[in-house]
Amino acid sequence: MNGQRSEIGLAQPTHVPEAAEGRYAPGAGALFLLLLEDGTDEMRAAIDEQLDAVTAWWVKDPPDGPGFTQVEPDYPPASRHDVEHFLAASRIREVEAHVPLVLYLTGHGITSAATMHYAVLRKTTPERLLATGLRTTEIIAAALDSLSRDVLVIVNMCESSDVGSELQAMERDLTDRTDSATLHVLATAGPKKKVLGGAFAAILREAYELLRSSEEITRPFLTMGEFSGALRLATRAINAREGRKLEGPRALLSGKHDVPTATLPNPGYRMVAAAVEPGRQELAPTLEHLDYWLEKASGRPSATDAGWYFSGRRPLNENLASFLRGSAAVMVVTGIAASGKSAILGRAVTLSDESFRRSNRFEAAVLHCPPQTVPDEGSVTVAVTAHNRDPLDLLRALAMKLGATADPSGGTDALRRWQAGLKLFLQTPGPMVTVVVDALDEANDPVGCVRNVLVPLAGHQTAQGTRLDHVPAQPTQATPKGRGVRLVIAVRSSSPADDINRAEDSEHELLSELRTSFTDVTILRTDLEGMREDIAGYVRALLEGEDTWRGQDLGEVSHVVAAAVGRSFLDARVAAEQLRTGGPTLLGDAWWLDRLNTGTVGLLAADLDRVAEDGLGGEEALALLRATAFGLGRGIPWGEVWPAMAAVLLDRPLEGADEKIRTLLGGRLAGYLTYDSEDDRRVYRPAHDRLAAVLRRWPVNGAAGGRGERK
Repeated sequence: MNGQRSEIGLAQPTHVPEAAEGRYAPGAGALFLLLLEDGTDEMRAAIDEQLDAVTAWWVKDPPDGPGFTQVEPDYPPASRHDVEHFLAASRIREVEAHVPLVLYLTGHGITSAATMHYAVLRKTTPERLLATGLRTTEIIAAALDSLSRDVLVIVNMCESSDVGSELQAMERDLTDRTDSATLHVLATAGPKKKVLGGAFAAILREAYELLRSSEEITRPFLTMGEFSGALRLATRAINAREGRKLEGPRALLSGKHDVPTATLPNPGYRMVAAAVEPGRQELAPTLEHLDYWLEKASGRPSATDAGWYFSGRRPLNENLASFLRGSAAVMVVTGIAASGKSAILGRAVTLSDESFRRSNRFEAAVLHCPPQTVPDEGSVTVAVTAHNRDPLDLLRALAMKLGATADPSGGTDALRRWQAGLKLFLQTPGPMVTVVVDALDEANDPVGCVRNVLVPLAGHQTAQGTRLDHVPAQPTQATPKGRGVRLVIAVRSSSPADDINRAEDSEHELLSELRTSFTDVTILRTDLEGMREDIAGYVRALLEGEDTWRGQDLGEVSHVVAAAVGRSFLDARVAAEQLRTGGPTLLGDAWWLDRLNTGTVGLLAADLDRVAEDGLGGEEALALLRATAFGLGRGIPWGEVWPAMAAVLLDRPLEGADEKIRTLLGGRLAGYLTYDSEDDRRVYRPAHDRLAAVLRRWPVNGAAGGRGERK
């Protein structure tokens, strides 16, 4: 019955079609349409436009669920009697609690001398409104006082905002409903204003496209605040584009303005299938990223080859897998920026996940990994990133993923309540808990996170840590009095392991804090000697299988790149991507080789130099990238925020911002960004904290050079 249209025969008002009896498809909603034509061609055309816009939003199936069943009279109501029969025959008042109900009411309306709003039908006599008209609130009340837990009424009629005062009085009779249900009424026309007609259809279509593209709300349903905001943005865009002065629709009844409601399906929602269980998703790659590595970036020669992503760096992966088989302990994974700490953790988190390992899609990737590098199934319980989190945020994220709740006995301080709740959870008998925390150095208060989150979690007291090159396997066990805890923490070091003396390394505040906060700390470095060979293998894997590189000596190419980028997998990835698009001729380009030796700054400058090929200006592209580096939290949302921040950095408006962002995300610069979700919106940030630092410090006007500076 998805998208099915149900017609109510007014000549036979006792006939109730199946849909109107309430037998809707599971999860489906009901869209009731009252389209009050006046008999003119102009009104009929405007109603057709509205019908197209409304059904596109509600009747068209959302990506992962049924749409709304359309219920309307089989001919336009001409009298008060017709409307009353429709309300009775359609059984709108009896719509079940689980069925979202949308009522769309459009046509002419009038406010009487007594400030009552009436629907004007073809047989309405203005001098006899009480007898021949129908109070609009009587129609609205049929929906609001139904049994449905989610109701939305849109009134697109002349002077429809005048209904507001009557709704305020009606709310007293809806007290129980407003407490238990989500009720919204939206009006489109102000006092003395005519019905918007086709104009509201245009606003709806514009808002639909905004929410489908740039707003990027990740929930399946919108709040009234989000819906109203999109309508305002759409109205503003139409006015600017067409020189009009349309007024945006306004909410007349919206008691739960910020609560998602099933009456407002999100046009931009796309269900993202996860490769791993929810507790590990923050560090594990998304399916999109896994596809990239397994199908494209690894250049695997056959469908049974696991590719580079789950191979390489064998000693590090063996040590981490061995640690994850051991008893309660703490491991610190550390190394210089871009030395692959997150990649090592992400691999272990992904390969330990039951859903991933049992997926037919990724079975070959698991089977082709060296067995000693594969963690035991379920050996990682939860995995989170500390990026831009303060101690309370990090503690709450960990506790909730573990299934702990805040304990009120912890007092009035939220941090103490969550600490108490986590302690109670760990004191409950159960299996070993393994927690992985990435990017501790990128937390808002790293030392506070250690003292207020990680130390209480691990339950260890101060003791001098030791450096271990190998962790012997030990049987997994839980203490009889509670849960044992294994803790894996990734933190950046200030210098490479083999380029500094131990005294200088111990002076690194955060690493020193970790070493002195836990007993028997295992230090696993990702920047040891031999890293260059790993990077060369990485570059080679990224180029293998590319048509432009068939027959080339990839061994020589990969070693040239590895020698130039030093210990940075980030720079190696960017360089390899440029080689994939530029082909072998790039190795003969002295300007590119010079940029390669300058690291991230030079590689980014090279991409900015060619960004015009994607249809972007260099300054605009740089401003869009830099804007993401100044965001707080997990990143910046698209919507109005990203264009506004870029305009500030440009010191001028960014014309056609949405289209330019789409171009950026689909072009050569997309690899410099990663995305996440925060407050139910997709957000963007630089792909690495080191890259974010480079972008924040970038000279005014992108002084890293362009083609004009080639020698």
